[in-house]
Amino acid sequence: MPKSSVEAAIKGAEKAKAGTQQTYEARGPGGCMFLIEVLTDNNTRSHQEIKYLINKYGGALCDGARHNFNRKGVVVAQGAGVSSERALELAIEAGAEDVLETEDEDEKPLLKFICDMTALKNVRTSLEELGLNTVSADLEFVSHTPTALPEAQLDTASTLLEALNDCPDVVRVWDNIQAQS
Repeated sequence: MPKSSVEAAIKGAEKAKAGTQQTYEARGPGGCMFLIEVLTDNNTRSHQEIKYLINKYGGALCDGARHNFNRKGVVVAQGAGVSSERALELAIEAGAEDVLETEDEDEKPLLKFICDMTALKNVRTSLEELGLNTVSADLEFVSHTPTALPEAQLDTASTLLEALNDCPDVVRVWDNIQAQS
């Protein structure tokens, strides 16, 4: 590759605008709430794209959705061969506030240990010392007011979630959706 091409690429990268991080709050179908974390180099474009998708599926950008969520530490561990009672014992021993049973994309069981933000590292190391294989540890927004949706609104909300996750600037979407039993 010619030296001039390399230098031109470096100059172009130096002139590039730095990305900015934003968190949008939205109300979706049936009154469910979304927090949408975006990393973009063009705020106007991202705002319009997010607003278009949310309006298309019966929602609206709004203030106050963040009040339905708490920032918590979440440690995800493999849950194969761990009973609900044992998972609760592990959570208590590690210092976690709660444990939720979920599945990954391959339908393998996972355990989500929810803890205070300041205790995240301690909970993760405690769980590893207790013999659990941790998959990840991160700060997340955890809903404290879940919204139960009927089947029709649940389908619309899941379509909206997929559309938001397919948006190139969207980093992460949190929701308070709970399937109605």
